[in-house]
Amino acid sequence: MIIDFLRDLIFKQQKMTDRGSIQMEFAVQIHGADCVADINKTLSDAGNVTIDADKGSVLIETSIPWLEIHKRIEATGRRAVLTGFGGQSAVAIVDHGNESTNVRGVIRFCTLSGTLGQKGAVVDGTIDGLSHSGTFQLNVHECGDISAGCSSVGDLYDSSPIRSDENGRATIRFVNDRLDVNDLIGRSVVITQPAEAGAQEERRLSCGIIARSAGIFQNYKKICACDGVTIWDERNKSIAADRNREAAPTASL
Repeated sequence: MIIDFLRDLIFKQQKMTDRGSIQMEFAVQIHGADCVADINKTLSDAGNVTIDADKGSVLIETSIPWLEIHKRIEATGRRAVLTGFGGQSAVAIVDHGNESTNVRGVIRFCTLSGTLGQKGAVVDGTIDGLSHSGTFQLNVHECGDISAGCSSVGDLYDSSPIRSDENGRATIRFVNDRLDVNDLIGRSVVITQPAEAGAQEERRLSCGIIARSAGIFQNYKKICACDGVTIWDERNKSIAADRNREAAPTASL
C-alpha cells in the first residue's frame, strides 16, 4: 500500500511538471496552398507552426506528444515522418528482451526549448503491448549492455511511473528534472511491471539502448543508407510492421 501511494505521488508530481515546449520537425508531402491551410488548421491550437511547402517541412514548437502531432497531420490526408526532435536529443527503441511479452515502443529524450545545456529533459514516446489500464515503470539503467536481454543493464539510474490505457498503450510526455540528455547516451531504458504480492522483484518486460538522435534541422536524409529506399517507403514498412504486430497474439501481462 505504501509503495502504491508513493508511486501515485511521484506520478502526480511529474504530471505537474508536464510543461515546457520543444520543437519538432516533420517531413510532409505538401502539394499546394490547400495542404498548407489544412495543416495550419489542424495544428492551430497545438503551438507555433512554420510550414515550408517547397521543402515539405512542418516545424512546430509544442508541449503535445509527437505522436498526437503526427496523427493530426496525417488526418488531413498527408503522409508525415518525424525527422527532428528538439535540440540535444536521444532515443531508445524498446524492443529487446521481450520475447514472452511483445512489449515494445519508442522513447525520446530531449532538452527543453531555450534550455540547451541545462539539466532536465522532456520524456516523450509510446509503449505498446502492456496490460490494460495498468501502472508500470519507465526505468533508466546505468549501462546499455543488452547482451543478456534486460538482465545485464546494470543498476537503476532513474525511475518514472507510466500508465497504460484501455488498449494497453502508454502515451508518455512529461518533464524529468533529474535527467541530463548528454548523460543518457549509452544507457538503457527498461519497462517493468511492479512486483506482485509475494514476488521479490519487478518483472522486466522490454528494454533498449539510448542512442543519440537527430534534432531539428539535423536530419537531411531523403534516402535510407541501410536499404536504399526513400523515407516514405521506410514509413510504409514501419506501418506494415506495426500491423503485423497487432495481428500477432500478445502475451497477457
